[in-house]
Formats: sequence, structure tokens, C-alpha cells
Amino acid sequence: MFFLSQTRSFGVVQSIFTNGLNIAFGKNLVFVGTEYGNGVPFGIHIESYLYDRLLAETFIGEEVVWNREKQQLSFTNCNVHIHISLMDSFDCSLKLRAQPDLRLSEWAPKMRDLATSMNKELGLGLTLNDALALLETREANSDLERRLLTLSQAIKEPGHEMNIDLIKYFIGRGQGLTPSGDDFLVGIMAIERILGKADSGVSWAISRIMGKLPSLTTQVSANYYYSACDGYFSTVILDLLAALLNEPDYDFEECATALLDVGSSSGMDTYFGLSFAIMSCGLL
Repeated sequence: MFFLSQTRSFGVVQSIFTNGLNIAFGKNLVFVGTEYGNGVPFGIHIESYLYDRLLAETFIGEEVVWNREKQQLSFTNCNVHIHISLMDSFDCSLKLRAQPDLRLSEWAPKMRDLATSMNKELGLGLTLNDALALLETREANSDLERRLLTLSQAIKEPGHEMNIDLIKYFIGRGQGLTPSGDDFLVGIMAIERILGKADSGVSWAISRIMGKLPSLTTQVSANYYYSACDGYFSTVILDLLAALLNEPDYDFEECATALLDVGSSSGMDTYFGLSFAIMSCGLL
């Protein structure tokens, strides 16, 4: 994490939830919580008993101090100290895979079939089924659908420069700490990364407007974009991709369900982004 290189950094508790909180160090966030099944790429995951104490005693605006010499994150009001050096690290990086290892022709129908069986509502205003069917029928009936088809075509042609205004349409679109449009784009960025296309498409566009992200969306979404540009994604995304790669101990339906269950619609919008990118690349 960025703050680990600093001798001493001062942050404040920015937001608090049932199972986690965000600390703001300037424009950067650090998540501290218990979501072991959804490892956040800018997160520190602690035991539930310790987070219960934080939940009871901390407050929005409380000062938090990072001490590099002690490798310690300290909550000044409730006197809780998290010793990073005593914790296990987890790798949220998404590695480029060789094409023969991907079995890409199997991915799209697998993702589509599960979506059909669940038919959940996206935060973007479409059902997951209707959104994916749009890529097959290519028949747009709204401005959103027309923009989705335009984006799909742009992803399919990585040699062409991505229209940044088109990407801005989706950034910050929707409600919540991570608006639906942001979850959707991060899903696309994960597929671009694993296919070795992280220097083009959506990833290229996001990197071009990195400094403007805080004014376009929430601070939480901006940090997911920062992480994605560096190749780091939540473990629920990594687990689903591992299942698609048929890696041992990763069941596709179980991993897909875990992603789809994240937040009110965040997981579904991310799943749509993953599926959208796969299908747009002509992998059917």
C-alpha cells in the first residue's frame, strides 16, 4: 500500500460499516475490516473481535497514524494498534495469462448461462439478462443501450483510441459508495488485464483521466480504479477468474455467486463488466 513507504502518515476515518471502515490518507483510502471473502486490494483484514472494538469506539473523523518504524497503524481515540508486520499478506494482483491456458471459448457461455439462471437487476437500470442479450441482438432501445453497444465495439477493436467521453458517461453512474458504472468498468479492466490489453481500451482511458477521478466519482470507486490500473483487484474477482481457468479448489458457481452477492448491486455490475468484456472480445 502507498502509505507503507511513508515514515509517518496521518489519516482520518472516512466511513464506517458493519464489517469494515475506510481511512483516508489524502486521496488514498485504506480499508480495515473483516471481509475475508472479499479481499479489498487496498485493504487490511482483521479478526472480528478486534473490528467489533473498533466499531464500538471509533468515529468518523478520528485520527489514524501510520508509523513505518513500528509497522503500526494506530487509532488514537480508541487506542487500537494494528501491527502490519505480524499479519499475513495476500496477493491481489492479476497476472497476464498465456492464450492457450485461457480456454476463452468456454468463458462466455458459462458466464451467460449463470446470468440466465439468476436474472438479477443491475444498478445501471437493466436486468443482467437483458444487458447480456443486448450484445447478441445488437438492438438498442435507449441511450444507455446505444452507449453499451458503442463501448462493446470499441473493446472489440483495441487498436482504436478509446473515446474518453464515452468512458466518462459510465464513471460515477448510479448510487452508493461504488456506483454501478464504476463496478462495471472495473470488471472490464480485469478482463483487459488478463488478456494483456491493459494498455488499451477502458484501462487506457482510465489511466488518462486518473487525476480527475476524485471529481467524477466517489473516493472509494476512485481507489478501486487506482488499484485496477496497477493490476490489483478484489479477491472475489480473482477467485471467479481462477474458477474460469479451472484452477484447483475454485468452483465456478460458488465463486460467481460470491461475487454476485457483494453489496446491493456492486457484485452484479462487476459480473456484468466481466461478461461484457468477454463477449465483446468475440469469445463466443
